[in-house]
Amino acid sequence: MKQQRGFTLIEALVAMTIIAVALIACLKAAGNLNIQQDEMIKRQYAQWSAKNAANYIRVSGVFPSAQTAQQSCPQGNFRFVCRVEISNTPNPNFRRVEIQVLDAFEGDQGNQLARLVIFLSSAP
Repeated sequence: MKQQRGFTLIEALVAMTIIAVALIACLKAAGNLNIQQDEMIKRQYAQWSAKNAANYIRVSGVFPSAQTAQQSCPQGNFRFVCRVEISNTPNPNFRRVEIQVLDAFEGDQGNQLARLVIFLSSAP
């Protein structure tokens, strides 16, 4: 009797199952990379919003008093909320300015996307 060569149905199904599992793992990894890239872009835009708020305070020409303020600071297609906290330092000629950028949809409890701290001097 001559023996036939080739794969049996069971061997073919096992091979296809292994390939399917590998492809699902690759798709999941690609999806995670896409989500991480979107988050990175959002954080970059939030950093730009923080820098814009800092530049606005710098060029206003007014030495700010200690206070806390919250304002909308959209950037691109993203809506952010900038929380600006100005505090005194041991040297009265300097102010510490901390800018936190939060997601506008999450409000006060939102995830902090960016944080920037600068120091302003009273001298021009």
